[in-house]
Amino acid sequence: MKTLFIALLASAFSFAQAPETTVYISTGSRAYAYHSTIDCPRLKRCRAEGHVKAITLSEAQQLHRSPCGTCY
Repeated sequence: MKTLFIALLASAFSFAQAPETTVYISTGSRAYAYHSTIDCPRLKRCRAEGHVKAITLSEAQQLHRSPCGTCY
């Protein structure tokens, strides 16, 4: 009985998902990277023009974006 309880408890924790990480992308047509922080120097011009969007890391990967070489 104790073993069954421990197994059920372990499986409950394995299904718990960590919160999604938020990353930032430029919505420009030539953008290819995602950024860990909105203050990344490579997003400076995009921020000024209002072309920065916050999305989840999994969404950025589905858009075939790669990590920024500066902030990652």
